[in-house]
Amino acid sequence: MNKLISAASATLLILSVGCASTSEPPPSTTPDGLELVRSEKHSAVYMKPDAQLDVYEKFGVVPCQVAFQKNWQRDYNSAHRSSTQQVKQRDMDRIKTELGEECTTFFTNALSEEPAYDLVSEWQQGEEVLLVFPNIVNLDITSPDLNSPSMTRSYSASAGSMTMYLELIDAETSEVLVRAYDSKADPETFVNYANRITNRQAADRMLKDWATRLRAAMDQTLRASSDDM
Repeated sequence: MNKLISAASATLLILSVGCASTSEPPPSTTPDGLELVRSEKHSAVYMKPDAQLDVYEKFGVVPCQVAFQKNWQRDYNSAHRSSTQQVKQRDMDRIKTELGEECTTFFTNALSEEPAYDLVSEWQQGEEVLLVFPNIVNLDITSPDLNSPSMTRSYSASAGSMTMYLELIDAETSEVLVRAYDSKADPETFVNYANRITNRQAADRMLKDWATRLRAAMDQTLRASSDDM
């Protein structure tokens, strides 16, 4: 019996999620043979040319993985010299765990809304199961809430930014059928007090939008096909 694994490949459909912001256009194909089917300023969606997504009747959500922007801890600490304001590895581990769990919950809830998709965590060999694997990369938190005894308050105009890296994977073959990317930033407003609650609220807005768009895309792509049969 196969089980959900927190490994590796994945994505989405006509969900406009996309690449990190860049002036360079996304490549037309990927090294693993996926072809670009949609591209926007901050989005790119790739799909396997012969993918048949409408054959899947069961679905699984792989636990979301989280990765900070490269050198985020070093850059943040260099700008905050006080030891009470330094980001420790335990802070990063806690943030990744909490944000990953929140991300997984949003995507699971989106697919559980009525009419719900048949979500499974185990399956028999030969069953058609499509895995949804959301990942957060390039996480950049402006004012992280640190486990520090200091009473120092942080203020910021934006909570930060992150990129969704989403894949749809065939559970039996581990083959990536769709891959999509999308970058979001918390809109800048007036400078406000920043803490774990305000950071979570900003992250939740982004996660809800991504999960809602995936659900809409799956409804349009998978259920529209089955209704026509």
